[in-house]
Amino acid sequence: MGYLQRYLAGEYEAVCRELCDLGEGVRSVDVFPEAEAVALALMERVATNIDQIIERLEARGYQFAHYPDGEPVPGLRGGRIRPSSEMLAAMNTLTARVGALPLSLRCFWQVVGEVTLVGRAPDGELPGYSDPLWVEGPQVALAELEEVSSMEDGSDAFLCPIAPDVFHKDNVSGGAPYEIALPNNAFDAPLQGEWRGMGLVAYLRTAILDWGGFPGLSEQSPQQQWRLDAAVPPWVLELKNGLQPF
Repeated sequence: MGYLQRYLAGEYEAVCRELCDLGEGVRSVDVFPEAEAVALALMERVATNIDQIIERLEARGYQFAHYPDGEPVPGLRGGRIRPSSEMLAAMNTLTARVGALPLSLRCFWQVVGEVTLVGRAPDGELPGYSDPLWVEGPQVALAELEEVSSMEDGSDAFLCPIAPDVFHKDNVSGGAPYEIALPNNAFDAPLQGEWRGMGLVAYLRTAILDWGGFPGLSEQSPQQQWRLDAAVPPWVLELKNGLQPF
């Protein structure tokens, strides 16, 4: 069976691991069509899962686009913003200027769009530094590119912002955003700045399937030491129930 058949048959992690191991070889003419098909199928499942989590959060009265302290996040819509012609145009412009995007990121933007689960839980009952899932759209990356000179000062890479760091998501001064170095011709790419040091696909699996959109709640998180109340409400763990593996 080919990569796509195996993926659809349930070999989710094995297929992704093999495609990642190919490095830039994933762009070869005999591999790329199936690799792209796998990435698209994967992101369809990611989108479905995100929509399910958002519905469950809305049912609990979760306030999207607010920090946990209740302050609105300036200019943020919250939830999921589906792909638009403007978003795809920005992605294509970014690609033309900095080079290839990893298939995982390109297909996320094509299928999912952008997402942020930053918000305030009822009665503020979500522990601090929960690191809610947030993946910026390509417009943010393109705007950042306009402001930096890294592509003009001899640097080989542009650090594409993916999300604010765990501190900024809680309205606390923090560090650099989560980023992916571009160009990247591989299937997936490391998410720089995130403490696990994993690729985007693995991060999405952890964030969505293990933690229902709030991967910072892990007891192994470096922020565990600063939580005033580390208890995770049962409803948070229920957010992941019945989601589609990917």
